[in-house]
Amino acid sequence: MATRGTTLPARRADPVRRGGVVVVSDSSGAPDWVVDWCRHSGRWLRRQHLPVAAEGDLPPSAQPVGEIAEIAAAAARRGGAVLAVSGPAPVRSGPRRVVAAVQALPDDAPVLVDAAAVALHMGAELVVTHGVPTSFAERSVGLDAAVDNARRLLEAAVGAAVDAVPGLTVEPRLLRVRPHEMVGEGLDADLLVLGGPRVPAPGGLGLVACSALHHAPCPVLLVPRVGRADFDF
Repeated sequence: MATRGTTLPARRADPVRRGGVVVVSDSSGAPDWVVDWCRHSGRWLRRQHLPVAAEGDLPPSAQPVGEIAEIAAAAARRGGAVLAVSGPAPVRSGPRRVVAAVQALPDDAPVLVDAAAVALHMGAELVVTHGVPTSFAERSVGLDAAVDNARRLLEAAVGAAVDAVPGLTVEPRLLRVRPHEMVGEGLDADLLVLGGPRVPAPGGLGLVACSALHHAPCPVLLVPRVGRADFDF
């Protein structure tokens, strides 16, 4: 599949939309790009510190994920996303990169719209990715069909991102891994964007989101998923 777009478009004012961003971090500040994004799009912005892990039944690494899941569910009820920032920004070579992990459309349409808008404000390229395991069973039943469906999904996802921000550089990437494995330590990104709780009745986070919060080497933006793709950015 060919990359859509060749250069980053000029920044413009974003339409006002409902919702906002909760920045959950272990430091006091919020990234400049999220402040800029909220200011231009009329979103509310709130900062919340990660809690200190306490002694208990859960390991320390699992406690913040549970807290972030609760924060994400509360934010989703107001149409808000959650940006989880832990530790210093990743050190990468090359242009800035936003990775959007998509599982299905139209569920993840808001993920693509917000990922495209964020890439615009970060001055970054956007990579849209989807994971398909190398096999489903001993004889790989249905594997060829799954790969074909994944390619069609990525083509539609790239189109949705380019429609949201015309001229944005968007690269599709099909990974032969299980979806929760593509958001781990080997992720080459400055920001990972993926679907968070569903609305209007937010529940818990899925395996991919929990894996990302545990293992992603960069900040993670959780965008609430809804059954329509007409969000402004």
